Amino acid sequence: MLDVTALVDEFPGPDAKVTAVSSDVMPGGTALNASVTFAYLGGDATLVTSLGASGLIRDFLVEDLVQYGVHVEDICTDPAYRVPVSTVVSTRKLGTRMIINDAAEDCSSLVDRSDFLADGFDLIQLDQYERHFVEQQYAAIREFDGPVILDGGSWKGWSTGFLRLTDIPIVSEVFCQGGPRAFAAMCNEMSITRWAVTRGARGVLWRDGQSEGEIPAVRVDAVDTLGAGDIFHGAFCHAYLRSGDFAPALASASQVAARSCQSVGTRSWMND
Repeated sequence: MLDVTALVDEFPGPDAKVTAVSSDVMPGGTALNASVTFAYLGGDATLVTSLGASGLIRDFLVEDLVQYGVHVEDICTDPAYRVPVSTVVSTRKLGTRMIINDAAEDCSSLVDRSDFLADGFDLIQLDQYERHFVEQQYAAIREFDGPVILDGGSWKGWSTGFLRLTDIPIVSEVFCQGGPRAFAAMCNEMSITRWAVTRGARGVLWRDGQSEGEIPAVRVDAVDTLGAGDIFHGAFCHAYLRSGDFAPALASASQVAARSCQSVGTRSWMND
């Protein structure tokens, strides 16, 4: 995704105008931000995504990912497909944001990569997008010999299928309509024994077999929360692969995500 961003002190009211504290155009999207974070922390990341036809946006995204050391696998063969554009306005006073997503659908004309998951990966993270590719690779993902992580932001019509592929779902508190308790029951029905629910400033709830707990949020003066959840997931995957310890990896990811909220956008924290 391409993010067009603006940071303001306060959201404007109807028919009002405000001057941005800062503005930018940057590569975005949940899996992209997670993969850049994973690579920045020292991991070897491959982003499987749809880039579509050649052009300015595609070139911009690829150049950025190469700069951060992320390998890119373009799975879309539709020459008419274009990368979605998202408009994001964040407020410095409240540390909140509003997002207007593009109406573009996932690419459904895909390259045949039935061998892709045999390339020696240690971990897979799914983010509920590229669902046509996930459906195409469903059997291979089920047979994958490694942890499959789910980044679940909001419930979608195909969320149940993604959950059934997942070893460790890490979802937001709004993912399940009934909240964390209903999500816990859903995981129990699916025999998922390791999961977490992120709750922003109220920390993270987690369960690992018979153990459960809560990780308090790291207290920071938030400037911009854009991409914090994506960064959390990329940092979790990196920490979890290194240690194999679930709760400590969640705590480490919380630290990284909190650090990212102290500066503007999804990349400034990497330069601090």
